[in-house]
Amino acid sequence: MVLGLIKRRIRQDIAMDLGTANTLVYLQGEGIVLDEATVIAFDEYGELVRFGARAKEFLGKEPPGLKISRPMKDGVIEDFRAVTEFIRSCLNAARTGRTLVSPRVVVCVPSQITQVEKKAVLDAVRGAGFDKVYLLDEVMAAALGCGADPLGQEPVMVVDIGGGTTEVAVVSELAYLYCDSKRVAGTELDEAIEAWLKREYGLWIGPNSAERLKWDFGAASEEALPSSQTEVYGKDLASRQPVRCSVDLQGLVEAIGPVLSSVAEVVQDAIFTLDDKTLKAVESSGIWLTGGTSLLRGLPEFLRSKTGISFRCPDSPLTTVVEGAGIAMEEFDSYRSVFAN
Repeated sequence: MVLGLIKRRIRQDIAMDLGTANTLVYLQGEGIVLDEATVIAFDEYGELVRFGARAKEFLGKEPPGLKISRPMKDGVIEDFRAVTEFIRSCLNAARTGRTLVSPRVVVCVPSQITQVEKKAVLDAVRGAGFDKVYLLDEVMAAALGCGADPLGQEPVMVVDIGGGTTEVAVVSELAYLYCDSKRVAGTELDEAIEAWLKREYGLWIGPNSAERLKWDFGAASEEALPSSQTEVYGKDLASRQPVRCSVDLQGLVEAIGPVLSSVAEVVQDAIFTLDDKTLKAVESSGIWLTGGTSLLRGLPEFLRSKTGISFRCPDSPLTTVVEGAGIAMEEFDSYRSVFAN
């Protein structure tokens, strides 16, 4: 324990899951130390005011003099300056003290982003004051975090559905037999809920309210609904006045259906490419389903109905990616080949 503490005083490496909706930070020897909404607020002079959950409170209701930014969209950087400040804020909040040697920082990114997008992430982390940066595909990190054995010869299939992207991969011996992603995930579900309420009820709600409605009552099928109706508080589009509206939750299932169908298509496309031997192995072991959006009620059963293959979830789907990145970071030499740079 003492030796580990001394080592961490010399250099304590960091793993980060820089997500569209949430960002998590893992410190070497300590585990997950930070979980914040990927949101940042600046004042009228461009100075940082707050970040994370405290900034997210203002989404959809910006007070005068504040600019609220969600700097990531679909897993990639949308606002470079904002994301640089956000990364700096997260890493400074997560670290308990300075070390003698600059830490290595492992950052998880979608597998299919372009070289330009990868460079933007590298530049943002370096701009935040960290020069030793390594990129790791989210879906590879998810495979590690699920407790699967991507080092082994037996194929492992993983579906990681986050806030901005759905990632699908089949991994064997730390190499991809298949890998693809689609920029459709949890954020699109929230947007579909907002659009449904406007269209059917003339009701406006903000992104935070849409996200809460998704987690409180959202489901992939009518059978998985926790209730048939609920009341939603929002703003009437005609009168601009606050109102409470009783809504039929069957409509919510129908509203998010096209988004879930797009997610299922990504998984189906992957299955269709597999050779017979790999497919049998995947059918035998099942498909790992992870990421925050995997917690939607009835989603494993929905995907099974579309693919004919069973799905299994890790204990903590929200933290799987950063835990896998932590494993790769803690055993850096063993997993050196998985880093994108």
